[in-house]
Amino acid sequence: MGTSNYSDDFKRDAVHQIIVRGYPVDEVTRCLGVSTHSLYEWVKQFGEPAPKKSGLDHEVENRRLKRELARVTEERDMLKRQRCTSREGPNEVRLYPGTPRRVWHSRYVPDAAGAFLRFLCMA
Repeated sequence: MGTSNYSDDFKRDAVHQIIVRGYPVDEVTRCLGVSTHSLYEWVKQFGEPAPKKSGLDHEVENRRLKRELARVTEERDMLKRQRCTSREGPNEVRLYPGTPRRVWHSRYVPDAAGAFLRFLCMA
């Protein structure tokens, strides 16, 4: 085996990024320019065994909740944007898309006068 080009402090800092800060091994190897095999060996050499925690791991739960919050916030923002682009009210249904919002005269809607008269006859 060859000699190491890295100091012990550098190795401890790399292991610290993985164990304490929680960065993935692939990301640390890419940033530092070190092979994955070397980094795993450093974790074995300098990494302290993690004490057994009883109950929930709060960091894992925190990360999960942050991901869920980001997803729900994005969904809410999408719904807001969709609602803001609609010109009609939530209960409005337009039968003829080309007509204005308020129909002041029966000439705007085809057969409106006949329908109105039929409605009056039924009443």
